[in-house]
Amino acid sequence: MTDILNRLLIIIQRLQYMDTQSTIVMAVYGVLLAFGILNCILGYRLLRFWVMLFGFVLGGGAGFAVAYTTGMSDKLMYAAAVLIGGVLLALLAFLIYKVGIFVIGTGIGMALGIYVLHPTSSAVFFLCILLGVGLGILAMRFVKGVLIVATSLLGGVLSGYSLAELSGFPQLPIGVAMSAAFAVFGMLIQFTINREKYEDDEEEENSEKPDKEENLPKIQDVEDYLEEMMEKDREWEEQRKIRRQRRRVQQENQKDN
Repeated sequence: MTDILNRLLIIIQRLQYMDTQSTIVMAVYGVLLAFGILNCILGYRLLRFWVMLFGFVLGGGAGFAVAYTTGMSDKLMYAAAVLIGGVLLALLAFLIYKVGIFVIGTGIGMALGIYVLHPTSSAVFFLCILLGVGLGILAMRFVKGVLIVATSLLGGVLSGYSLAELSGFPQLPIGVAMSAAFAVFGMLIQFTINREKYEDDEEEENSEKPDKEENLPKIQDVEDYLEEMMEKDREWEEQRKIRRQRRRVQQENQKDN
């Protein structure tokens, strides 16, 4: 795991120290900026897309880790493992709603953890994984709010980082400030455009839940029921008395005869 992490960090560092004016790097940062802005303002609306994307990334990473730990040397085998793992987890996340929510929450949590902690050891990277799993579990419990905040944060980080690199500004403090501004702006937009959806979902949930007050018997109904039962008991006792009197009369008549 440490070797895999070190290689990924080396690749990221090489990208950072490349000439920022080169066409490839500018294009990459431009794509990240567009991706980040889209994630900021439409993170929750494009839930299925992000679910499949994060599922493919996490599944591909898991496939790469399996191929690396098993000692594969063929590059085609690495590519096959990454592709198979990514496609399987993406399909699973798309078809099973709860799995998809957990996957996207875990992916966003890990990405934010890596951005903030900059892991250089297995222990710190494991902490990023724990953060991702924690956010995934939290997302399963509070789906809408957690995903809106998480997608806004991730989109803000990508947007601010990319814009700072494209503009030639330092990441500290300008890049971080722009990331925070994008994140707050994205949250405001997402909570605004999804407000009607929240209200519709809450109304639907409330309509599906049975009204407990309607199902509970009313006090007046209970009193009427008890009074009716007592009246029936009194009638039954009177009938018993009448039958007993008839028997006594019949017995006396038989004795006289």
